[in-house]
Amino acid sequence: MYPKLVSISIISVMLVVLAPVLTLRYTVHKTKVTYFEAMTRCIKNGGHLATVLAPLQQHRIWSAITKASLSQESWWTSGTDLGMEGSWIWLARNVPLGSFAGYTNFIDGEPNNANGTEHCLAMVGGTKKGQWSDVGCDTLRFYVCEHDY
Repeated sequence: MYPKLVSISIISVMLVVLAPVLTLRYTVHKTKVTYFEAMTRCIKNGGHLATVLAPLQQHRIWSAITKASLSQESWWTSGTDLGMEGSWIWLARNVPLGSFAGYTNFIDGEPNNANGTEHCLAMVGGTKKGQWSDVGCDTLRFYVCEHDY
């Protein structure tokens, strides 16, 4: 009985997380703005700044960026630790980073809060291929919005 209960619990958790992930679409915006401007623009367009809960989501977002021919650039996501240094959350969904099976995709040595001013999360292009880094929220970057179908 116990193994069946565990299996049912795992499947339930996967459905709760994966079903919404599969029903999201992503829009890539080729205007560089600050973190909060990106968040505002996504909301005005009926979406949210992108959240990455699972590797599948990471792949889908990075594929959209690559398709837009801007994979050398850096892109805002909704990740931030502005509330408490080192406690990263996906602000658009109000869930902690790594809350689904511990998934994170930080570049080695990141997040590092360089100069005590890096509190927003960006996907880094070029050789990093979408890995994450903490950066200053006031820097200008492209952004990706997510929308429910």
